Amino acid sequence: MNVFESLETAIVSAFPEVEREDLAFVPPPNLDIGDVALRTFELAKKLRMAPPQIATRIAQEVSFGPEVVEVTTAGPYVNFRVDRNRFARAIVDRVLEEGAHFGSNDSGVGKRVLLEHTSINPNAEPHLGRARNAMIGDSVTRLLRFEGHEVEVHYYVNDMGRQIGLLVMACEGRDDLAFDEILDLYVAANARAEAEPEFAAKGYELLAKMEEGDPETVAAFHAVTDLCIRGQLAVLGRLGITYDVFDRESKYVRDARLEPVLDALRAKDALFTDEDERLVVDLRKLGHEPDEGRYFVVMRSNGSSMYGYRDLTYTIDKSECGADLNLIALGEDHKLYFHQISLILQEAGMHVPEPIYYSYILLKDGKMSTRQGKGVMLSDFLDEAARLSAQKVEEQCAESGAGLSGEERAAIAAKVAVAAIRFAILRVGPNKNVIFDWESSLSFSGDTGPYVQYCTARINSILRKFGEVPQSPDDEFPVESNAEWALVTKLAAFPQVVADAAAQRTCATIANYALETARLFTTFYHECPVLKAEDEAMRTARAQVCAATRVTLENTLHLLGIEALERM
Repeated sequence: MNVFESLETAIVSAFPEVEREDLAFVPPPNLDIGDVALRTFELAKKLRMAPPQIATRIAQEVSFGPEVVEVTTAGPYVNFRVDRNRFARAIVDRVLEEGAHFGSNDSGVGKRVLLEHTSINPNAEPHLGRARNAMIGDSVTRLLRFEGHEVEVHYYVNDMGRQIGLLVMACEGRDDLAFDEILDLYVAANARAEAEPEFAAKGYELLAKMEEGDPETVAAFHAVTDLCIRGQLAVLGRLGITYDVFDRESKYVRDARLEPVLDALRAKDALFTDEDERLVVDLRKLGHEPDEGRYFVVMRSNGSSMYGYRDLTYTIDKSECGADLNLIALGEDHKLYFHQISLILQEAGMHVPEPIYYSYILLKDGKMSTRQGKGVMLSDFLDEAARLSAQKVEEQCAESGAGLSGEERAAIAAKVAVAAIRFAILRVGPNKNVIFDWESSLSFSGDTGPYVQYCTARINSILRKFGEVPQSPDDEFPVESNAEWALVTKLAAFPQVVADAAAQRTCATIANYALETARLFTTFYHECPVLKAEDEAMRTARAQVCAATRVTLENTLHLLGIEALERM
């Protein structure tokens, strides 16, 4: 939504060398000096003049329409006082008209996206640290779909490797095996492999049979990994996370599509056989300078493929799906490995996915790890969130006197728990670590998902008392306070926030926008009576501002995978 299009048109008409993209309208630091400000740093750079000079020229030389009441300058800024009623009416009308589509720029219409995320080793349930991958991948999926992209979400099933072989041996003879038992079996199998070389060797032997396609071995591997995947999906499903396609690593054991890549490496003299008879890539020949990560092993001495071989083939497979955009969410500890994959495939003229890197949720003693049997399991974390959120909901109901049934309270508590977790994790930029704090994350009054949910519930309460809200504002749309104006212009900024988030592949800015909007609504709620407004025109206008705010907050929460609440 370009609220200030008329201002842009006037400036561009007066300065033909200026384009609309050069104009940066921002909220003034104080609404007493103007309703909107134009920052001229970018514009002055293009016109090669001092920012205060171009600000003065705009104020003196541009003829604005009747919607502009006053134009003043403050150094590099041009401050506009406008007809608030006219602008606010247009903004609210647009939000109410577009509804659940408000905020979308339709930038992805007609475009296909392949997004791979999560790919947890099928040895146990997801732990909290790795769950950030799933939440980031899911939120980016929601964001791109909101922009009109057709998104296909892939899960890479790691059904190969010695660790899976060890797990298969540990599960042998257990027809009644439950998913909850897998972690203990996995830890015990790794400990036994370290203590008994013979047991470890059997894991490699089983892997070799898997690569050869031995039917009995394939069935055993698939039985265990399928059990694990079903269990993992059940846990992730509690957070609303789903997938469209499951790609098995075992599918890429031997694939002719890798041969042109190996030929390109040979032509570069970057492929050799080392002293252990393994096929290795020397990445220094491809431009990789550090010693760390210089060598990339593709095949073992017995001719079996390494996981890198399979990952290369899988990446080729994804690139051939014809998507306009190919994305992959990866932990920051995979940066070197993905760089290696990229160098190899790019040498053969092939495309690689665009990575979305993220840092981890940390324990006090470091990263979470299932291999050593440490860490916070996501299911336990969700159970604790549900328990604590139930307490918070009970306290809130007792304080407000809400007559909600036990079933209603339980449903609200479950949604609050998801909101607390997803919001606390997604509002932090992917390149930063997350330290999760229960008390602050579940607060109904802090910088949290439950706080945004509480704002939507408060709006719903107001609108229930108001009755039916007209879907289109009347010509008379009084905006009498700064609180109203600040809230309405914040709503107008949502499409640009969505556009920036889609370009940056992160919903962190969406979460922070939701917080800022909720705070502005709280100020509006306290300063601008709706049901007891001075007259009917103001009462209706403020109810429509409430309705437009509800639409916007619901749309932000949807992008974050959080459900807005009718009551709370």
